[in-house]
Amino acid sequence: MKNFAIYKTSQLQTLTDNVFQLAKNNPSGFTFNLNSLQFITSGYVAAYKATQNNFGILGLQNAINYALSVGTNIIGGWYNSANDMFYFDAVNVFQNLDEAASFGIENEQISIFDLNENKEIQLS
Repeated sequence: MKNFAIYKTSQLQTLTDNVFQLAKNNPSGFTFNLNSLQFITSGYVAAYKATQNNFGILGLQNAINYALSVGTNIIGGWYNSANDMFYFDAVNVFQNLDEAASFGIENEQISIFDLNENKEIQLS
């Protein structure tokens, strides 16, 4: 739990609210570093299995808590217009495609995301 303990409950709520607003402003998707409060714009993004199927504000809270507890401090999100829901994951960002793909497979993901080319890469 690298950075989890430094946040008080009120700080986590403020962080969650701010990131949810960020998600609304970036419905096509985003990858965000919770420590630097900056978007991540390069690399290969792979999600943790533990945060699959996190929707809405409660899902965002779960993703943030998990990202902080494992020390990646990075979350990803996007809006699914088909069901009118925001999806959130704790993620890891890799500069190497093979490492990202291996991590994705280990976490039972069907795809990873290439931020450099802005495209999804199927794993199966």
